[in-house]
Amino acid sequence: MPLARVQTLAQANGIRKHEVAGLLSELAKVGVIDQSSGGVAVLGVSQNNLFKHAATVFEEQEPTGLERAALELSELASQSPVEEASTAERLSDEHKLSKAETADLTLLSKQIGFVDHEALRDKTLLFNGSLFKRDDAKKSQIILNGLNATERQNLLEADARLAVTGCLPEDTIVAILGTALWSKLHQIGYYQVSQVTNENGSTRFVTRPSALIKYVPGGLADMHDDAKALASSLTYGILKSSKQRGKIQDPAVLMNVLINRGYVEGWARAIKEDYHALERRGVVTVSSSSDGFRLTLQKPEIGTMAQDLILRGDASEAAARAIIGSQAGQFIGPEGARMAERLKDVPETKRSASLALDSLRKSR
Repeated sequence: MPLARVQTLAQANGIRKHEVAGLLSELAKVGVIDQSSGGVAVLGVSQNNLFKHAATVFEEQEPTGLERAALELSELASQSPVEEASTAERLSDEHKLSKAETADLTLLSKQIGFVDHEALRDKTLLFNGSLFKRDDAKKSQIILNGLNATERQNLLEADARLAVTGCLPEDTIVAILGTALWSKLHQIGYYQVSQVTNENGSTRFVTRPSALIKYVPGGLADMHDDAKALASSLTYGILKSSKQRGKIQDPAVLMNVLINRGYVEGWARAIKEDYHALERRGVVTVSSSSDGFRLTLQKPEIGTMAQDLILRGDASEAAARAIIGSQAGQFIGPEGARMAERLKDVPETKRSASLALDSLRKSR
């Protein structure tokens, strides 16, 4: 990978230019890359073993008790909501933290975004957006038990629609649930919203957090976001692109070729114009060839996940209807959309979200 591309990918992922050299040095030290004057060679790293390599890098840094406690806190908060004071005390004892370090633990974890927080009566609950990525059936039943008959029926209908189509426009789900119930469920991570922005505006579509979890048992968020971004760009081409610019005639054939051969090519302008966001995320590359433009899939696992989402039931049509404009220029992942929902100051949905979190906490 040329150094220019490394810098571009770093910038797209929020890494500052002056940080890149130090990060590359650490990756070389643990043996996952080779560096030369011309670029970087990645050695045996895939999405499936990313956590293993990340853990190796983490241990190489000789982490402090505070850093280990922060990771444990984020893991606990992804399993079920936890009460702040008792959890901080537990982690302080386990990791031998001072009083000042314990105060830093919860404060910095909330500020950095390892955990989210919600006040309920005399306590504060900590949680994060991964709550419904694991054991979702059991947790969904808890949420259903806390709803009235009408809300319960609406939620079952929305879930049934998503089970068939994989993803639906946000407006469709909101129309089924109503604004208040939708806001509550979105805030606690019951649903995920992905937003695709282009020159003609932004469009949002909804999936269940567990929709692709069979591919990522550990819940690696970037893989889900990449798959949804790729699905969004491809499904635009299924129904919205004209034949002149490269309408996708047979999604199943195209996805099979892209995954099995590793690339598709042709003179269609859509290949050149519709995958900018995916290029910045490192999922695909677009280049010129003797046969026109070539779209190369850099992450086969992401292609398989997107294929599942696109070809499930009538998901291709549902997703394609959610994409507006001539190209996908930017992708905002589910966690960004959830946090934006939580920033809305709607007292009744804030309180109902708190009560739902408390019910989940008590179910452990």
